[in-house]
Amino acid sequence: MSKLRNVALVAWAQAPFVPCDVHHTATELLYPQIRRALADCGVEREAIDYQVAGSADYVDGRVFGFVAAVDVMGSWPPKQDLHLEMDAAFAAHYAWLRIQAGDADTALVVAYGKPGEGEQDRILNLQLDPYYQGAMGLDGGSTAALQASAYMHRTGTTDRDLAEVAARSRAAGARNPKAQLTGAPSADDLQRTPWAVEPLRRGYVAPVGETAACLVLAAEGRAETMCRRPVWIHGVDQRAELQSLGARDLSRSASAGMAACKAFEMAGVKTAADLDLVELCNTTAVEEMILREAVGLPAKGDAGTVVNPSGGPLAGHAIMASGLVRLGEVFRQLGGGAANPVPGAKRALAHASQGHCLQQNLVWVLGTERRWS
Repeated sequence: MSKLRNVALVAWAQAPFVPCDVHHTATELLYPQIRRALADCGVEREAIDYQVAGSADYVDGRVFGFVAAVDVMGSWPPKQDLHLEMDAAFAAHYAWLRIQAGDADTALVVAYGKPGEGEQDRILNLQLDPYYQGAMGLDGGSTAALQASAYMHRTGTTDRDLAEVAARSRAAGARNPKAQLTGAPSADDLQRTPWAVEPLRRGYVAPVGETAACLVLAAEGRAETMCRRPVWIHGVDQRAELQSLGARDLSRSASAGMAACKAFEMAGVKTAADLDLVELCNTTAVEEMILREAVGLPAKGDAGTVVNPSGGPLAGHAIMASGLVRLGEVFRQLGGGAANPVPGAKRALAHASQGHCLQQNLVWVLGTERRWS
């Protein structure tokens, strides 16, 4: 592989997850995070070469909602900018590509999730094949239950197994001040929660909430002046599968596995066991088990590598923002400032997903040292 530019995460700011913020618009949530991230870098917006927002107007419930995001990102003086209709982690990947191309040395990436302003079951139905599956009225909960059934049938996973996965995430989330759910129920408690859609109980499904966040990226030479402990990007890749649920094995995630393989190759990592921690963007306990298997970790039990020390989306999930939050949590772990630090952590994986049943997956490998000399 030819030498790439060393690019680092240099600042991160995030509003705490809340179930529904009826007092603030998305832009009002976002502006303080942008100001905080720039302040942490010791720069003003003039120092940023490129800016990109990840969101979806359907989810926000506002036509051209991203225009307001551009306003609070800083619309003057003019800068190169982009709006990506995906989770902002994918927007961060696009910004990384622009830096690699030499178009920019610094980039501002923002995420805002305000799903409380729309009818999410109807909105997420639009991601499905419109002729067959969408027309059936399937929503995110229904397709997640189909995936859970397929996985449990293939592996023999039990209801108790799902409860234990969810309980571990909730215990980690209880130590995260940004989390939406702060309690730490036991596996027994979660097993007594009612069905969301069988075989998934409500305790095994991510609580949908709202947040806003800002990430700053900078290339080598600029990163060191903007951050005391930059977190360097060692590898990244994204892959997508077919839209139709019947055209793929829902009990596995081939795209997550391929993205991880390519990201590991770029990063010079042999297996996920070489990493200190992993932040997975799983919206159900079953998705965590599928993703662990895809990246090469045991589906359940102690993986050696710490999984979702922040609690992951099972402790707080904002549609269009949770993937970028995984990058932010890794930045806090490797750069300092994590509420639940993993001792001695130096390399980590951050994952993001888009679409029903893990249709599209993005994997980052990050570390405390530069990748290319």
